[in-house]
Amino acid sequence: MNERQNNSPSLEVTLYAALFLTALALRLYHLGAQPLNDQEAREALTALARLRGEATASVPASPAYFFVTLLGFYLMGASEAVARLGPALAGAGLVLAPGLFRGAVGRGAALVMAGLLALASTLLAASRSADGALLALLGLAVGVGGLWRYAHEGGRSWLLGAAGLALGLASGGTFLLGALALVITLVALALTRPASLAVAREVFDPRQPFVRQLLLTVGVITLLIVTVFALNPRGLGALVASWTAWLGGFVPGPANRPAGLLPLFLAAYDPLILVFGLVGVWRAARQGHTLLLGLAWFSLAAFVLALIYPGRALADLVWVAAPMAALAGWALYDLAAGAWSRNEWPLVAAQTAIGFALLMFALLNVASYAQVTQGGRVPPNMAQVSVLGRLVTIPAEAQLGVAGLALALVLIVAYLFAMGWSERAGKLGLVLTGVAVLLPATLAAGWGVTQARASNPAELWWQKPAAADVWRLMETLGGVSRSAVGNTTDIEVTVQASDNGALRWLLRDFPNAEFVDRLGPQMVSPVVITPIDEENPTLGSSYVGQDFDLNAAWPGPATFSDWLNWVAYRRATTLQAEPVILWVRQDVQQLTSTGD
Repeated sequence: MNERQNNSPSLEVTLYAALFLTALALRLYHLGAQPLNDQEAREALTALARLRGEATASVPASPAYFFVTLLGFYLMGASEAVARLGPALAGAGLVLAPGLFRGAVGRGAALVMAGLLALASTLLAASRSADGALLALLGLAVGVGGLWRYAHEGGRSWLLGAAGLALGLASGGTFLLGALALVITLVALALTRPASLAVAREVFDPRQPFVRQLLLTVGVITLLIVTVFALNPRGLGALVASWTAWLGGFVPGPANRPAGLLPLFLAAYDPLILVFGLVGVWRAARQGHTLLLGLAWFSLAAFVLALIYPGRALADLVWVAAPMAALAGWALYDLAAGAWSRNEWPLVAAQTAIGFALLMFALLNVASYAQVTQGGRVPPNMAQVSVLGRLVTIPAEAQLGVAGLALALVLIVAYLFAMGWSERAGKLGLVLTGVAVLLPATLAAGWGVTQARASNPAELWWQKPAAADVWRLMETLGGVSRSAVGNTTDIEVTVQASDNGALRWLLRDFPNAEFVDRLGPQMVSPVVITPIDEENPTLGSSYVGQDFDLNAAWPGPATFSDWLNWVAYRRATTLQAEPVILWVRQDVQQLTSTGD
């Protein structure tokens, strides 16, 4: 009996396993439901071309992504889900990273950190994107974690650190932002808390033989990843090209995302980790906790670098969201563990209920204001509210004032509870109130950006997400092919588009698909796909056409009420769709109609 108990997993291991499975489920659910956009398709097509032995002029932006995707395509075939599988597994694996630091932050705090890493909207969106951002983040987290454990506990954890750093290096240019933020963090700690790095200086002294062994191991593993175990020697050139391309991003370009989107996305999609992450920064500074101060410096450095880097993408926010999630998890655990008292739970429950009701009232007023000013049912500066069963028209701006008053009352109630009954209960009640409101907001935002509205550019993650209408395009094309040649993929298709984008990926299994720059009178292909601006293309026969949306973009809100409407409902006005036209030669169309 005792032996069976000793061999059973501990509660801590069970909880980590549960968090990992939760993170994995969130990342794998409907993973292939959304079509690949142009940026994702370019990365996936590079791996697919290598697998099929086809010539391609493009090089992978992330050799590590190329490695895992090539392996996935080889084992499971090419699909949207497999193209995103590597980042999804990396995002789930990131949840286990706090376990490497549980000796420094505490077991309970590390578990809460892991939970927030599993639920953070930014990390969830990045985990379901076909690129190398999550692979780079996981590599740095595991690399630093393994070396941290080796410096404080010894053993063979340095091998885990070496493997993590190799994965990060092989992830390409996106890793450079994280590496630069880490260097800035170490410099900041060396200047502000020099004694905190004494252990690291001793263990990782360049004169130590171990350091040469560590660097050799990192180099060998990196070489194996980028060359796919020496089967793709050009991978080294791809890695250098990826680093060069990232450095070239310091040259401003017209397609770069605005810097203001970075704080906006964090505030709208990860309010829980933003609010409590800042609380964690403040408490870490007060307590002088070296590891947590390092996380604070890292998140600040990464955020500033992302702001000043002209070639920024929203995926760069993973370097900010991950350390902020860890700080938020530690702050939540530290506040709850330090303030919890069983005798005071009725006070805490009462304050939490009052605060939650007030915050929901405030949010409803803001949402009502956004709805009224956007809907146009009453004058823009007026709103209708129900008072004793009767509709009363009031200035719409008054609703914002009421919302602000409700927010102030939350703080006043917490202060009164703290002064009148128990300061500890007041703090805990305020924390639980924030969690009760911000956690559902974070979960809803994550679900929206990855599931409910993944193809809507108002979700901001992708500048031009692929439209779900492309599935209808492929279904229509498959039906035409089946009627014309007897199967769904062998029909001859001429496409006026890049052969390295979303359309090329969609037609990856069409052996007779040809991509051209322009059309001409000699064109007699049974099916032609053109941009929408080719409304009457010059072709060598008569064709009938139907348009399908390929992707869409959103210029963003124009007014304050538009912003509030976006925050409350994620509504996008003036979407700029980019359709394509599927042209079918008239004789083939008649054959299809007869077959139907």
